Amino acid sequence: MITRRMFHTRLMAALAVAGLPAPHMARAAADGDARLWLNRLTFGTSAAEIAAFSALGAEGWLDRQLSLPVSDPGLEDRLSRARLRMVYPAGLDEHGSSWPAMDALRPLSALTADPETLLPLIDWTPGQGMDFTERIRPATEVIAASLIRAVHAEAQLREVMTQFWHDHFSVNALKDEYTAAFFASHDALLRQHALGNFRVLLGAVARSPAMLYYLNNVDSIASPANENYARELLELHTLGAGNYLNDRHQDWRAVPGATEGLAEGYLDLDVYEVARAFTGWSMGDGRWISEGETAPLTGRFHYVQRWHDPYQKRILGREFPPNRGPMEDGEEVLDLLASHPGTARFVCSKIARRLLSDDPPAALVDAMAQAFLSAKDAPDQIAQVLRVLVRAPEFAAPQQKLRRPFEFLAAIYRATGAEVQSVESGFHWQLTRAGWRQHEYGPPTGHPDRMPAWTGASTLNRYVDLALSGLDDWFDGAQANLTPLAQDSETAQDFATRQAEALAPGQGAAVAADLGQTLGFDAMTPASDYPPADRQALAQTAVAFAALTPEFLLR
Repeated sequence: MITRRMFHTRLMAALAVAGLPAPHMARAAADGDARLWLNRLTFGTSAAEIAAFSALGAEGWLDRQLSLPVSDPGLEDRLSRARLRMVYPAGLDEHGSSWPAMDALRPLSALTADPETLLPLIDWTPGQGMDFTERIRPATEVIAASLIRAVHAEAQLREVMTQFWHDHFSVNALKDEYTAAFFASHDALLRQHALGNFRVLLGAVARSPAMLYYLNNVDSIASPANENYARELLELHTLGAGNYLNDRHQDWRAVPGATEGLAEGYLDLDVYEVARAFTGWSMGDGRWISEGETAPLTGRFHYVQRWHDPYQKRILGREFPPNRGPMEDGEEVLDLLASHPGTARFVCSKIARRLLSDDPPAALVDAMAQAFLSAKDAPDQIAQVLRVLVRAPEFAAPQQKLRRPFEFLAAIYRATGAEVQSVESGFHWQLTRAGWRQHEYGPPTGHPDRMPAWTGASTLNRYVDLALSGLDDWFDGAQANLTPLAQDSETAQDFATRQAEALAPGQGAAVAADLGQTLGFDAMTPASDYPPADRQALAQTAVAFAALTPEFLLR
């Protein structure tokens, strides 16, 4: 009998190996370079991806990934055919508005909806009654679509970087109905600009309705300005907490570079001034602005001139004159931050941490930061930074990053050729048990990106669950038919070896031997003697054992 203790023991052993010095982790597989690149720059290897990489070569594969358009007809067709079950009881709100019970498979219509058509989801006036499940539907659709995209998108590097930017510009999609209703457009803009220009991306995020609601800038009016967005813009989106110098300097003039107009870091005074710069950046949701004036019903960003603080400001030592044109203060702040050396180092260190190692070499981060600044006006700035990373000698180092739960599940599905369906989004609940809350992580920091955050006992148990159950029908994640034989004479041992090799190259025979000891099957029995259901069970067990090896756990 296969027990949870057995899998947990295997996982702990794998992580112990992961902690060994790099030479002990080297792989001798012939397709090692392909797997190294694909494990770092995609959501997981597959036979088809390895073949494509081998045909194109590393540079050719990278060129193709960086040139793939945002539009993916095959993926869009798959998403158009996807369905999400919506279930809720009949209800009645405080205004007396009622709605009928719902239990239906619904298309992911909010992914491409015009934001204006989503405004009823935030309308609580009499006659607009609906269950809260309906009001947050766009966010739940994006969550459902995220696994489909991770597993099936051709533009894998764009998807990986989209997930990176979701953590960098984190929005809890289910904070309330306001962030939820407009989360699909937030997701779309991150995907659109994932490989493009950081300043353009930064400006799009600043105007994102989901971000405006999430960090309360939608209500920021002069005297006093709301500081939530301003603080996270500096601490999380651009300069980083390492450049917060309030504990070292009390006077702005004391900050290095400030008197020359470009302070090296920021103080609380800068937070207050940045908040003032973004007053009036609001939302076209019909809100009351002043007597006789309301915001337009567009479902998009709307600037309210009368809410803006027009007086002079000083930010990072730069003087901002008073009474400027519409949005000039905020735009200059974004210009200043996007081209700041501190931002370059902070953003590049996070990219290197995501794609290479928990503690990337300082020299590599410096080289990436230099490319970031040199290409600050280029439409492919982020792509140029990625090229510096993958061309560095350090990128050839053995894998060092632990797959986080979402990546772990997606990689299993890609390796096994699974078809993602998830009509109940059950995978999302399973991932939350492992600490991964896709698109609804609470703190604005985004998910942690260092191995210790994912190696607690409870989380490790969930890795076991994902490996063991991810391909079960009840799991509601994906389905993979693993029963076909390579040939009629294939033995049970060879069958199990082949299944494990797809995930952990070079380890398939060892995994199959472990299974033979555990399950007690005759290794030389023709696999064709097993009924399809038994072959499927054997294959899934081989997949689970292989998923808990260092060769698969690390990327």
